This record gives sequence, C-alpha cells and structure tokens, in this order.
Amino acid sequence: MVERIEDAARRELDLAEAELAVLKQELVLQHLVDIGEPTEEARTALARLRDVAAQLSASGRQADTEAAGEAA
Repeated sequence: MVERIEDAARRELDLAEAELAVLKQELVLQHLVDIGEPTEEARTALARLRDVAAQLSASGRQADTEAAGEAA
C-alpha cells in the first residue's frame, strides 16, 4: 500500500516538473512574441508547447483516475 502511494507521488512530481519546464519555455516564447522578435518557428514551437502541456495535464488526470481505481 505504501509503495503505491510513493509511486503515485513520484508520478505527480514527475508530471509537475515536466509541466513547469513546458511553462517556462512557453513564457520565453511568449516574451519573444510580445517584443516582436518571433519567427514562424517560435510561433509553431509555442503552439506545440501548449499542446504538450495539455497532454501532460490530461495524462496526469488519467493516472490519478487509474490509481484511484486500483486503491478501491
């Protein structure tokens, strides 16, 4: 039981770290857009990062649901 909780906590930490990294990159790219420095590549990268952040959030919610199902 404790191992499951520790595994779930590790997954949550990994997810939070990945989301933070994506958000930091998004802020940098958004700053480039705001100051008029963007290239088409920066705009494309920003869109991809937003997609990745959404996927990370969705996968984290799915893992939480699965973990809750196992505990029941």
